[in-house]
Amino acid sequence: MSCTWQPKISQYVDNELDAASQQEFSAHMRTCSECSAEVLKEVALRQTIRNAGKRFYAPPELRLAVQNRLHPRRRLMLVGGWATAAACMAMVALVFVFLYPRKSAPESPLAELVDQHVAALASQNPVDVVSTDRHTVKPWFQGKLAFAFNLPDLQNSPFTLLGGKVVYLHQEPGAELIYEIRKHKVSVFLFQTKGENRGPAKLDRRLSFTTASWEQGTLGCYLITDATNEEAGQLVLLFQQANRT
Repeated sequence: MSCTWQPKISQYVDNELDAASQQEFSAHMRTCSECSAEVLKEVALRQTIRNAGKRFYAPPELRLAVQNRLHPRRRLMLVGGWATAAACMAMVALVFVFLYPRKSAPESPLAELVDQHVAALASQNPVDVVSTDRHTVKPWFQGKLAFAFNLPDLQNSPFTLLGGKVVYLHQEPGAELIYEIRKHKVSVFLFQTKGENRGPAKLDRRLSFTTASWEQGTLGCYLITDATNEEAGQLVLLFQQANRT
């Protein structure tokens, strides 16, 4: 790879750049096919690792096995003996990690959705339905999702609708709507929920990304952008008003 931006790819995907550099790299990706392709590879690798982490866990038996290796009844006196014990301990750990399914509390979906947002920024075709007209984008999802939603009227607002596509979170289908404000991209994700955790929208700043999550009726909503908190909050309010029942 010949692009001089190559050293920043991993930092960009891991959201380790400062806000200005993150925005600069996002703009660069739109003109550099090499960096876009590498970003997509990095995102795919992160998702693979995350999925593997959900499948496997270290059971209580592993803890006991490690303790027995670290504190044997008869102390090993030879260096070779310690090396053998360490090798056995590592082998036991690997066997248990790869044979037992993970049993852990579900993590926040925001990390996975940030990856999908970054992938959309790097893609040459980030949406499947391309239109600035909400009356074109919304009907496109009919028959593709088991739930309905409304898109906000953006008249007299600084936002522009770019389009949307079907995405998946934990094997459940949902919608990703992509907006633009001052050349900043905004992803709004919508999924179906049971409507049990209603509450005000929660705005947060995850390194260089502003995130928001809220539930409205049976919609689970998430917003991710590198725009400001104020701008993100403005779009959240527009979505809430459009889907008010």
